[in-house]
Amino acid sequence: MEIKTDIFLGDSEEQLKLLLDNSVDLIVTSPPYADQRNSTYGGIHPNKYVNWFLPISEQ
Repeated sequence: MEIKTDIFLGDSEEQLKLLLDNSVDLIVTSPPYADQRNSTYGGIHPNKYVNWFLPISEQ
């Protein structure tokens, strides 16, 4: 069995679109966590976070 490791650096919303369906076993990421990291990511209000994150997580 061949084990292949690739590292992708970038906006996950864009990077995930480049991958083939069913080609990934693990993703490690650092999502914005709503307002908890406002100074790093600009923050997403907790009431809007789920609607914002669902399209990304579908990828």
